[in-house]
Amino acid sequence: MRTCWHLVRQDLSACGGLANYIQPRSHRIIARVVALQQKEVTCTWRVRMRGSPQSTAKVLERACTAAVEIDIPYPTGADVSVSNDGQIRAATTIRVNDIFIVGLGDSYASGEGNPDRPVRWRDDRVASFGSFASGIRLDGYPERLTTTVAYAGRKVHGPSAFWLSQPCHRSLYSYQVRVALQLALEDPHRAVTFLGVSCSGADIASGLLAPWQGVEPFPASPTRSQVGEVAVAQCGGTGYETRTYGPSFTSGGAVPALDGLTLQRCPPERARKIDLILLSAGGNDIGFAKLVAYAILKENTPLRRFSELSTGVLTPRQALSRFPELQARYKLLRRALHNHLHVPWTEPDRIILTAYPVVALQRDGRTPCSGTASAGLDGFPGYRLDGRRAAEAEQVAARLTTLMRDTARKYGWTFVSGYRPQFAGRGMCAGLQRGREIHSDQLMLPRWTGSTWYPYAPSQYRAYVPRQRWIRTSNDAFLTAHVDLSTEIKRKFLLNGNYRPMDLLKASTFGGAFHPTAEGQAAIADAVLPTARAILAKYLADG
Repeated sequence: MRTCWHLVRQDLSACGGLANYIQPRSHRIIARVVALQQKEVTCTWRVRMRGSPQSTAKVLERACTAAVEIDIPYPTGADVSVSNDGQIRAATTIRVNDIFIVGLGDSYASGEGNPDRPVRWRDDRVASFGSFASGIRLDGYPERLTTTVAYAGRKVHGPSAFWLSQPCHRSLYSYQVRVALQLALEDPHRAVTFLGVSCSGADIASGLLAPWQGVEPFPASPTRSQVGEVAVAQCGGTGYETRTYGPSFTSGGAVPALDGLTLQRCPPERARKIDLILLSAGGNDIGFAKLVAYAILKENTPLRRFSELSTGVLTPRQALSRFPELQARYKLLRRALHNHLHVPWTEPDRIILTAYPVVALQRDGRTPCSGTASAGLDGFPGYRLDGRRAAEAEQVAARLTTLMRDTARKYGWTFVSGYRPQFAGRGMCAGLQRGREIHSDQLMLPRWTGSTWYPYAPSQYRAYVPRQRWIRTSNDAFLTAHVDLSTEIKRKFLLNGNYRPMDLLKASTFGGAFHPTAEGQAAIADAVLPTARAILAKYLADG
């Protein structure tokens, strides 16, 4: 598997450019003659692109026992023959089935919480995040190792966690990547071209249809919307057009944020056909992160009051009030997927919309969990999972699932949600079982006691060992990704300069708290795969 992704440029230039990746001229295969396995016997291979003269055939001389690498032209295929002693021993026509899969969406699609290289920790240094105005000291925290990367001829100081896409926290652990990879591995005659443009923090308006620069500052942040990025890719990076829409596109102003929207489009006669679209969208549109804040921020604390004043907290009633506009956003997204990405109106089931998993319910799927240490929230003093509020938030999530299912049914999309019950009991409170000292399931954040680390040394933390829980906790986010807060944001929101506590806040949330772990992403992929196979089989059977 080649990602073709340039980590510094944040584009598909590592395999000869966008055009070569999206519209390949050939595929390299491995062929072998089974019937001729005598040693020291030579076979002559002739490879001729279908429809071309015999004189253009490429000739290869190899031992009959050896495997041969052959470049098969795409999409025409090639006639391949093998001869020995002047006789043709085998002949066949080879055409590679290349499937184009696109991944769109938000942090649940990008793989947020699961960096390709997680943070590395040191045991010989201790970090302090200052103190709250109340006098609570934030001492004894682990300190991460940091690195530098080369960018545009200069050194850029960066975190010790790295992502396939740093601004978007897009990771190879994403369920979308797993689906594409599995579809490629299970059929040796199939090639899969996967284009993932999902981005953490994106919603339908800001991200999928209009540009969104991601959640972490980086020199090469996205400049186009996800739909626009895919449209440009369908054209191989050249020859696309740009359209600007007035209020009529937003259904009479139903989505004010999209008035004056500009979108790229590849002419249909040039556009690479999309076989599957994997889509996760809707959670950020109703304020998922702010709904989480409603459930975990302690009452009557400065942080809670600050969050409420800065609209960083959303009540369930307020989240539900956004549902009508979300329906309008889905409608506009549908229009863009068909008109700009050329998904046939008669084949809308190629679009697979995935539900959001359960986060804070116990195994019965009804009872919420609560607490601080038990929910992996003890690293920051302002957190405590409130059971009643968690239940209210899960009720909103359930209603969102219903809205998504009804939307998919209305538009003919495919909706996958069967994994939601599997996450019950594997969420926030699936921690260490009493009497079992297993660090991989220990939710407490390691802290320096003055003489030793408790309950374990930071270097012992392993981000990807098997766990009971499939949801990243606040402590997990701190230890796995540890996103730093930019100086500009600190100055903007905390003019008094006491922003060190906010460093701790962001490090324990923006690195993927309340998102699926790699195992959770795998569970989602496992549920999507049968549906994806069925859709591909349906349309491949139709020619």
